[in-house]
Amino acid sequence: MIHEFGHSFFGLADEYYTSSTTSTDFYPPGYEPSEPNITALLDPKNVKWKHLVSDGVYVPTAWERDGYEKLANKWLAEREQLNDRTAELQRSGAPAAEVRAAREKYDRRDKETAEEMYRYLAGSKLAGKVGAFEGAGYVSHGLYRPMVDCIMFSKAQESFCAVCSEAMVQIIDWYSR
Repeated sequence: MIHEFGHSFFGLADEYYTSSTTSTDFYPPGYEPSEPNITALLDPKNVKWKHLVSDGVYVPTAWERDGYEKLANKWLAEREQLNDRTAELQRSGAPAAEVRAAREKYDRRDKETAEEMYRYLAGSKLAGKVGAFEGAGYVSHGLYRPMVDCIMFSKAQESFCAVCSEAMVQIIDWYSR
């Protein structure tokens, strides 16, 4: 709910890019997204959150992407199997208890995987640093997010990154005038 509130009230973009519902044409190449928390990085020296970039962090910012994607892709494959199993049970008229058990298994694995990915990102050498991390806005290349993790990026993260937080304050200030 908090993630969705970030969209609806504050105009924040989805920062994730590994999902079965990703899109390659939501943000046209060569255009800067209007949302404050993602960028096409058309001018790396003037990234829209330049004033928040952490000392010693390069833009674009290299991060432990391969390990993250390995976890994400493993979950996507398992998730598809779990969803297919639940759908098969429903189509075949399986007992409600069996369908419920399949859904509970999905929910349990979803939570476990989200927590595993959160721990992985929290262990990043750049956790808590602002830069320009490639992979955002539903695509793996060409769009960047401000921090390695944020509630707009992953499910288990419980807080907004520095850029999202600043954007939220600006919106609240604008509405309170």
